[in-house]
Amino acid sequence: MDYLLGLVNSVIDSPEGAKWAIYFIAGAAGITLAIAMSLVFSGTYSPIRMKLQKMQGESNKAEQVSDNISQALEHSLDKMPFLQQSFAGDDKTKRLLIHSGFHSENALKIYNAIKLFLLLIGGSIAIMALQAFPDLSSFVTIYLVAIILGGSYLLPGFILTYIAKRRMLNLRKFFPDALDLLVVCCESGLGLLDSFQRVSKEMEYAQPALSHELALVCSKVRVGFSMQDALHEFSERTGLEDIRGLNSVIVQSLRLGTGIASTLRIYSEEYRDKRLQEAEEKAAKVGVKMVFPMMCCIWPSFFIVAVGPAVLKVMAVWDTTF
Repeated sequence: MDYLLGLVNSVIDSPEGAKWAIYFIAGAAGITLAIAMSLVFSGTYSPIRMKLQKMQGESNKAEQVSDNISQALEHSLDKMPFLQQSFAGDDKTKRLLIHSGFHSENALKIYNAIKLFLLLIGGSIAIMALQAFPDLSSFVTIYLVAIILGGSYLLPGFILTYIAKRRMLNLRKFFPDALDLLVVCCESGLGLLDSFQRVSKEMEYAQPALSHELALVCSKVRVGFSMQDALHEFSERTGLEDIRGLNSVIVQSLRLGTGIASTLRIYSEEYRDKRLQEAEEKAAKVGVKMVFPMMCCIWPSFFIVAVGPAVLKVMAVWDTTF
């Protein structure tokens, strides 16, 4: 306690202010920890939820624990309006969650709860770091605490962005194969919905994410959604321009009454030309990108080998002459 008082006093140069600052930090930490623990345990050990679980007859205990924790995190921000305002996610976060494959309505609440817990963990790590290194200056202490707390707050966003980009790259990588299979299924006489279902089954092991998205399209159409709405949600979930183009082509074909098979065949050929142009564009950029590695790595070695012996001879002649 004396160490913390001295540390805060060295920053604000006021013994009375340092004491009140310590009280404020301790109170805020205690209230935050109490809120977090109460939110988790109120959801995990809710008597009503336990009765519902018994009525449902869940047999897997591991799944029960996972579901309990998820449900506790889901409604954590609903009970605290001020927390909901502080951790309210914007459209970008919601879009990243959808692109990452988290389609649940409670995904944003779970994400915000995880950010809150990581902040608590970051605060604990900062306190332990201050106790482990008591001789740090006030500037270094503030800088270290800011880095730890800032990193714990920004880490979920970085991880979520990485997951979303990786999933979108995988979807884009296997989309041409799915498009070719869709063309083959439509030309063989299957309907559009049956073609989506067949392609989903065929790609279940090669690309589970794309297979799941196609299966969702089929499920939504079967429960009453129109094909246009299901395809629009499909393009929004994936976030790929290629799938948005496929959505537009299919919707226009359905509106105008043209053949789906011929429309998909034309789009597949255009998409193949587009991929070829993208490959040619990347190949054209290779020469420019190779300039900097050559200047930094290859050319110095070449000059040493080519000019080095001549320089050594000139230096030897210079030494013997002068």
